[in-house]
Amino acid sequence: MSSRSSAALKAARSRLAIRRQLATTPGRLRLAAVLVTLSAIVFGVVAIQAADTRRQAVRDVRTTELRLAQAVDISANMSDAHATAARSFLVGEPETARSRAEYKRALGKASTGVADLAGALGTSSQAQPEIGRLVHRLSVYNGLIDDARANYRQGFPVAGAYLRRAAGTLREEMLPAASRLYAVQARSLTASYKTGVGTGSLLLVLVAGLALLAVLAATQVYVARATRRILNLRLALSTVILLGLLGWIAIALAVQASALEDAQRQGSDPIELLTATRILASRAQGNESIALSARGGGEGEPRLADIDRGFLTVTAPIDGLLAQFEGTSQEARRSVTTIRAAYGTYLDAHDRVVTQERTGDFTQAVRLAVSDPGTRAAPSSTRAAVALDRALAGEARAAQRRFDEHASDARDALEGLSAGIPMLSALCALLALSGVRRRLDEYR
Repeated sequence: MSSRSSAALKAARSRLAIRRQLATTPGRLRLAAVLVTLSAIVFGVVAIQAADTRRQAVRDVRTTELRLAQAVDISANMSDAHATAARSFLVGEPETARSRAEYKRALGKASTGVADLAGALGTSSQAQPEIGRLVHRLSVYNGLIDDARANYRQGFPVAGAYLRRAAGTLREEMLPAASRLYAVQARSLTASYKTGVGTGSLLLVLVAGLALLAVLAATQVYVARATRRILNLRLALSTVILLGLLGWIAIALAVQASALEDAQRQGSDPIELLTATRILASRAQGNESIALSARGGGEGEPRLADIDRGFLTVTAPIDGLLAQFEGTSQEARRSVTTIRAAYGTYLDAHDRVVTQERTGDFTQAVRLAVSDPGTRAAPSSTRAAVALDRALAGEARAAQRRFDEHASDARDALEGLSAGIPMLSALCALLALSGVRRRLDEYR
């Protein structure tokens, strides 16, 4: 007889032996024990994986939100630095130490933010080109401002040209690079939120849990019929533990997803909208300063009408951003009134500057832009811009606190699952196997 025929004969005998075993009650009980064990292992692995996926999503959301805030702060600080630098050229006297310090502080924060992101993002292929561009252009921009400042101190009119070139570098290269860096982090944050609230992981857990529950139920029914005993206490207890574990996992994942949705709706979204508004307002203030420094334009100089149109273009989205912010939460609806009032005051102050600017009275326009008239009803545009920025920054901090609270709730909802799932899954399987084994011992 050939080796192939011998192997086929052995396989046939093995199958026959298995059929004979399954035709007996002990054989069927052993099969039930194997199925319970395999089902419990699959359920435990699926449940642990689901919990770990959600936990990692929460961590990613918290980390990416921090990086997103850093990317936004880079834009805000660069815009603030430029607004401060441009404003200092309008006063008609040597730059104050306070103005210089404010410029250095804002630009230093932008540089630190770029360095922090460079360290956090490592070798990200999408972020590194933008970070490199920002590092280089920050140096170029600062050099242009220094050149403008040096010429201004000596009374050379070319100072304005250096200032406007710096403004072009900021507007055409630095802010777009920061915006692309922001977009990279925004896409990552969206993906993390999607993973953290997706129902796929919960459905897999329920399918695996119901499969184990079905195996336990079938085993109990068979044991009851085979042994003429209505209840197998250990199998019943195993089923109760499984139901409790399934309920715990389902509730924990649902609470975590709900908290993460609240973190996005009441935290991340308002922060993005408010910070975008801050950046636009700061850029608008910088445009106003450039318009005044142009003194009506001349050969090779920008025209006031063009720069004023730029102001209107920059501020056009602000009303829409505030409307979106208002719809994010009840707290936002209460605070948006204050922000709108500050924004309205700023626009009124800017309109007073523009009125004088168009009549050619640049001395009065500069006074209304920089000098504080001493009344709340008619502040300078600089003071109104600072008040608006403080209102936006204050509400952004409140939104950040709400984000932290809800993100912490999402994290806390998953506490204990890492240890509870394997322990209770194993206990469920052991109790079921113990219940089956007691019946098997009766056949020995």
